[in-house]
Amino acid sequence: MSANSFPFAVRLMGFKPQEIEIFDATFALDQGKGYGYIRLSEDNLQDPDLYIANAEELRALVALSDLRPSDVRPALLVGTPSVPLPYASVERPIRWHRLFEALDKLIEKRADALSRLEASDVVAVPERRRRDRVDIDLTDPADYQKMRTELPHGGAVLVIDKTPAFRDYIAELLLRHKTEVLWASSEAEAEGACARQRVAVVVVNTSVTDINPYRLCKTVKAIRPADKTSVMFLVSKASGYDIDLARLSRVDGFLTKPIAAPHFISALKKFMHLPR
Repeated sequence: MSANSFPFAVRLMGFKPQEIEIFDATFALDQGKGYGYIRLSEDNLQDPDLYIANAEELRALVALSDLRPSDVRPALLVGTPSVPLPYASVERPIRWHRLFEALDKLIEKRADALSRLEASDVVAVPERRRRDRVDIDLTDPADYQKMRTELPHGGAVLVIDKTPAFRDYIAELLLRHKTEVLWASSEAEAEGACARQRVAVVVVNTSVTDINPYRLCKTVKAIRPADKTSVMFLVSKASGYDIDLARLSRVDGFLTKPIAAPHFISALKKFMHLPR
């Protein structure tokens, strides 16, 4: 694989902001055997190719275990865990050439596993968890139960976009899953659609003119709060996603365009049950 290949997506878990910045800068140097790596931001809904977890952060290890790493989506620990875990690891302080060597080995092992799955027609299970598992010893049981609520069954997918080609693309994808697709090209149309019927997920193309996506998110979530409508943004680049505004508006995450069909379907499955 050449250094110009599309980078593998990494989900970092349990690292402090200063360490995350160092990971970003080091990934940008394009080290290793030419396999590029890029960190997925916290709100990025794309499934990662592998995880890197801080082995000295117990909460991160619990969350990692919940995600069930495998040869298809492997995990690398940084540091020495306080409990025995069946994942590859590198010592602290981080020696970056060793970390890249470990990542490259995991990627090659992943490629072998994917080849075997493809040959056997077995489908890999995508990442589903959107947040760390709650520590029941530190959280009120009612809050715990709220966060463990099952994904909603039923409901339409509302797409905010004006491009006919993109509409046709999404309609074809969701037709296979027997899921109703609604369309809107303005905030008023989106609000009306959410008021008339149950909408499980609102997909907002943030490039649509005359729409404030953050304001729209607040509005649609307030229309039928019992429906627990999720809102995901489609952005031209990650830098176009304002994390602070997103938190205030309760946006559930984003995908960057152009969007591959598997990434889009996998993101929807984080928020709703899609019929097969």
